[in-house]
Amino acid sequence: MARLAKYDLVSIDDLELEDIEQIFQLADHFSQSLKEGDTPRLAQGLIMATLFYEPSTRTRLSFEAAMHRLGGSVISSADMKTSSVAKGESLADTVRVVSAYADLIVLRHPHEGAAKVAAEYASSPVINAGDGSREHPTQTLCDLYILRSKKGDLKGLTVAICGDLRYGRTVHSLMYALARFGANILAVPNKGMEVPEHVLARLAVQRNYKFATVSIAELKSLASDLDALYLTPREPHQMALFTGEMAAGAARAVKSDPPVVDALYVTRLQRERLKDGHEVGSEYFHVDSRAIRGSRTQSAVIMHPLPRTDELAYELDSDPRAIYFEQAAVGVPVRMALIAWLIQLAAQGEAKPRRSPKAIAFSSRVHPMCANPTCITRSESAYLSPRFRFAPWGDRSALTLQCDYCEHEARFDYVGNSRSRRYYRFDETLYGYVRRWVEEGSLMVFRDPKQAEESGYEPYRRGPQREVMNAQEMRRALESLAEQIIADLSDLTGVTVVGILTRGAILALRLRDLIADKTGIVLPCAAVSVVGDEARIVPLEGKDGLAFDGRTIVLVDDVINSGWTVQRAMNALWNAGRPASVRLAVLIDRGHRALPIRPNYAGKNLPTAPTERVRVYLDSQEPVGKRKATERVVLYSMLESGASKGKHV
Repeated sequence: MARLAKYDLVSIDDLELEDIEQIFQLADHFSQSLKEGDTPRLAQGLIMATLFYEPSTRTRLSFEAAMHRLGGSVISSADMKTSSVAKGESLADTVRVVSAYADLIVLRHPHEGAAKVAAEYASSPVINAGDGSREHPTQTLCDLYILRSKKGDLKGLTVAICGDLRYGRTVHSLMYALARFGANILAVPNKGMEVPEHVLARLAVQRNYKFATVSIAELKSLASDLDALYLTPREPHQMALFTGEMAAGAARAVKSDPPVVDALYVTRLQRERLKDGHEVGSEYFHVDSRAIRGSRTQSAVIMHPLPRTDELAYELDSDPRAIYFEQAAVGVPVRMALIAWLIQLAAQGEAKPRRSPKAIAFSSRVHPMCANPTCITRSESAYLSPRFRFAPWGDRSALTLQCDYCEHEARFDYVGNSRSRRYYRFDETLYGYVRRWVEEGSLMVFRDPKQAEESGYEPYRRGPQREVMNAQEMRRALESLAEQIIADLSDLTGVTVVGILTRGAILALRLRDLIADKTGIVLPCAAVSVVGDEARIVPLEGKDGLAFDGRTIVLVDDVINSGWTVQRAMNALWNAGRPASVRLAVLIDRGHRALPIRPNYAGKNLPTAPTERVRVYLDSQEPVGKRKATERVVLYSMLESGASKGKHV
């Protein structure tokens, strides 16, 4: 009985070009055998499990048809809401169990990186049938196969990819593959749907590949047979780079003979991936017979991964250049070929394990979170710790890390050493030290000094410091905050006070007491944690179940620095409910914010230089009238690490 090799197809890059060519040769064979009515039994005795956490027609049915055509069997969970997932079962547990039932797992999941997690936990090979907006490698195999059959060769073809290029996973995999085959890509995004930065960076770093981005209006001009087309790069790194004749672009408009388009690849708007409140920037891209009437587009085949909505006119269905239904039909022979190729690998004794760069291990429980809200680490956080690698791109002014699961990048301006409990503003001179700290497992990363200090880290070196507020002045500033809140909010019965841990939470309790002394109204009080794990609400004084819907939230912190801490806290509030409004109260407003966030209430405005830091020292949560005299606010300058001068780090 045939067996399958433990070879996981998570990304299109998991296949070498010769692997893809072998799969295409097998697909040619199976296409012919299907026409002749042959019934190969290559997969007899094998069972495939299809686990689809998202709806699917073509991908799931073509995989199942492919397995049946090869003589294998299928077990399916087409709606995971009816599985143990509805009871809270994790993805890791699901695939470990299903591996005992099936020889092959085909997975579709709404979160980026899910296929990689499944591949790591399943003993059976895993094929990615789409993970969030990241990749869809088997759709790309179908796209390449039908395009090659129509055009003869992929090298040198010009493919215009149109529509939602931000969330369309099919186009991401397709771009990676077209770059490897030497095709030219013409990106035509809908406004607000441009190619994500991590996709552009991956192409640039791994393939030294850039492509032209044009507007929908420019593409229409191309279809109208104008004598010249201006290709205006939207960003410096998106230069017009066409094989041969258009290799001259740079970060300026290029006037050239417009290219002949060999294929027009249209995608629908991925509405299911739009964030709440996201509006499409303009009317969505629409292709009809007029879009391909010019001489430079008359030989272009029209492709679409389907399903279509409003972006593709039905009048095109009868056009011989429309090949999207053929594109869907080849899903069966191509996926038959992929399964047969896995069987061949097993027969040859080749497991071909995936090779990934070693991820950075953070020794502390306080570790960075992936900023991508649809990363698999967000939904499977019970057992998955965020995992990062050094991003192979980005300047050295900040430390750029890449999520090992979803590939989104994050920048960190500050780094720390968990052994010395010191933090440093990152610059290029620290790069070697950071590499060493990774090896010894002592690296920590922070977005700003506040996050570092809330985690118990001290700055590497301080300049001269001076006291800017004593305990009595701090009390007066708090009283001023309380009076500002009372004067501004006419109905205090609908107000909840939330402090940012740790010092913001202490100040929130004191503000609550001051407001109670002045009005007789005791406001509900809670805290929000923004350090380490995902930002979350923390009960104060043993009170659970605080409601935020429809209430005015006064968010309290000691000092507003960059604004990142406040932003994370506000995200946690909106995840916990739907407040009527959120007001920000800070003891000190020092200026120099990276985000356009201004406090509604400030105890003291303290102008500072960008290199200066404000530190608030609080003794405890003593009642308002029993503050110790040692409480104070100090101002000091942060000195650079001096690593390049050989100083101790």
